[in-house]
Amino acid sequence: MKPIERFSHYIIQNAEEISKEIIEYNLEKLEIQLPAEIIEQSAKTNRKFLEFLGDTLNLDKGTVAEKFTEWHKERVANQPYQFGYEEIASILKPYAETRLQLIEMLTKISIEERLSTEEVVYINNRISYLLDLSITETMIERERLANELNKKNQKIITELSSPIVPLEKGMAILPLIGEFDYERSDHILNHVVPKVSEHKIKMLIIDFSGIATIDAEVAARIFNIHKVLRLIGIETMLTGIRPDLAIDVINTGIDFSKLKTFGTVQQAILAIAK
Repeated sequence: MKPIERFSHYIIQNAEEISKEIIEYNLEKLEIQLPAEIIEQSAKTNRKFLEFLGDTLNLDKGTVAEKFTEWHKERVANQPYQFGYEEIASILKPYAETRLQLIEMLTKISIEERLSTEEVVYINNRISYLLDLSITETMIERERLANELNKKNQKIITELSSPIVPLEKGMAILPLIGEFDYERSDHILNHVVPKVSEHKIKMLIIDFSGIATIDAEVAARIFNIHKVLRLIGIETMLTGIRPDLAIDVINTGIDFSKLKTFGTVQQAILAIAK
């Protein structure tokens, strides 16, 4: 058996023991106390990492990178515990020392297995390469999860900030708060407008008191919402368009003069009552 093969075999056979030693070393460096399930999960991950190292030492870097990415994704998908941001920061802080400890441990094993200097360098480079891939994939996965969470939160915010408030029979108000962007207008067209129709609302007051600015794109979307509502037999009234917003609307070149507009919701309601 060649020296590299002997090393690979040793690493695979002793992966659990080496993993435990790495975990014990790492725990001494951490500033927080990790739950038992995280420690157990980390030990399992380290063992799998060492087994992967042993199984792929004979492969070129391109093939290893591809296989490692697949392995990492599968590991993350089956990972029962998701680290919080503070936990990740604490775990990554001693990363450099832990990495050095791992390389020193495996270098010692390489020497014991009588590997040449060239072979020891090759193994150390491969370990460093896999560790770099691990950090990169972890950060990419963390960013993906953060983006997913942000999208879910944004969806909730959009839904909560576009409520239909019934005033009396056949009349309701849609108060708009915050930014009025594509996602917001799309949500109103696809989710709010159908509800307006379902509730048999004939008059909808759209209040812009909570909108900060109106540009050409926003003005066009407002006008489209008005046209859609008019086509399904719902009359709209716009309220809360402040002087600065009115100037912005005029500057967009979109003609709002045909729309019924009032300074406040109260003025609109009084106009309907007449």
